Amino acid sequence: MKKNLLPVFGISLFLAVGILIISFGPSAKPLDTPLSHFNTYEEALQQFGLKSRMAHYGVAGISFGVIKDGKLDWAKGYGVLQQGTEQPVTPETLFSVGSISKVGTAVMILKLHEMGVLDIDQNVNNYLSSWSVPENSYTREHPVTLRAILSHTAGLTVHGFADFSPEEPLPTTIQILNGEAPAKNDPVRVNIPVGSRFRYSGGGTTVSQLVIEDAARRPFHKAADSILFQALDMRRSSYQNPLPEVVGNIAKAHNRNGNPVALPRGYQSMPEAAASGLWTTPTDLSKLIITLMKGYEGENDYLSQAIVKDMMTPVHPSDYGLGPKIKEAQNTLQFMHGGSNDSYRARFIGTLDTQNGIIIFTNGTAGNQLINELLPLFDELL
Repeated sequence: MKKNLLPVFGISLFLAVGILIISFGPSAKPLDTPLSHFNTYEEALQQFGLKSRMAHYGVAGISFGVIKDGKLDWAKGYGVLQQGTEQPVTPETLFSVGSISKVGTAVMILKLHEMGVLDIDQNVNNYLSSWSVPENSYTREHPVTLRAILSHTAGLTVHGFADFSPEEPLPTTIQILNGEAPAKNDPVRVNIPVGSRFRYSGGGTTVSQLVIEDAARRPFHKAADSILFQALDMRRSSYQNPLPEVVGNIAKAHNRNGNPVALPRGYQSMPEAAASGLWTTPTDLSKLIITLMKGYEGENDYLSQAIVKDMMTPVHPSDYGLGPKIKEAQNTLQFMHGGSNDSYRARFIGTLDTQNGIIIFTNGTAGNQLINELLPLFDELL
């Protein structure tokens, strides 16, 4: 698999050094063999050397979902819930998926738009009763809309958020928006012209969190249960933070060295739930992704074809649509999002033309590096 790495000083030396590079080097070379050559996904991952790469990056557990032709084709977990234990990761294991949460939030907003509860092109303050986006010269010229928030063109501050350890008190949504303790972030404000440029803003997504809470008159996670999860039969998904331990089979948090953190519970809380607080499985997330794939073709009734096509259209000057990032690649239109909480890394990519996709969740801080090595293996699918 490794070729032309060294001058040939002898076959033994070549093999020894090659094995050392594969096992302990900074990155692994993607498999040269197409995915279709293997009989199973498991065989391809074994040839890739998944177990050794997980050990290299301190990733205790990883979970996969593969979508093919608009259906979940395969789901599998590898590793353990927590380093030093024997509880295995399964397809039903819950992972924190960071900013992939924003796609679920966007779908909720678009559902409420179609129900006539709100309008994504109106001033967002029209739908906020407990707080409002502070006005200034920028907002008076162009008001903040949910369309701008979902595409990260609203000029709102606060890129992302730090997680909360088990012993730390959690802020309310309004405390987060005002940057008041126990929140850890600065206030969420507009400080550049609305619509002038792309600027990723978890703070903006938290504004949409409050829109949903005010509209539904209940906590965000309870609104999500009825608007999103029950409707799509996502039975192993929750925006509740802290996630109740009683749900069980939870992937625990690990730092960059692969050591368990956030003890004794073993995982953090993300009260900025709309932006980064989703707990789910690849199987459950596949239901959301497939709903969007089918909706794009007008093949389901959860969201109309028109609104899904709107969702999948980049909002100038952003390369994000209404929630996901949009990319034209390999003669197809892809929609995607990544997630990075303190101790978890996740990513999904879906294709709209062929209705294929890949979902990868990890419970380690260095999980993105492992995901980057794995994705080329699935290029043929995408």
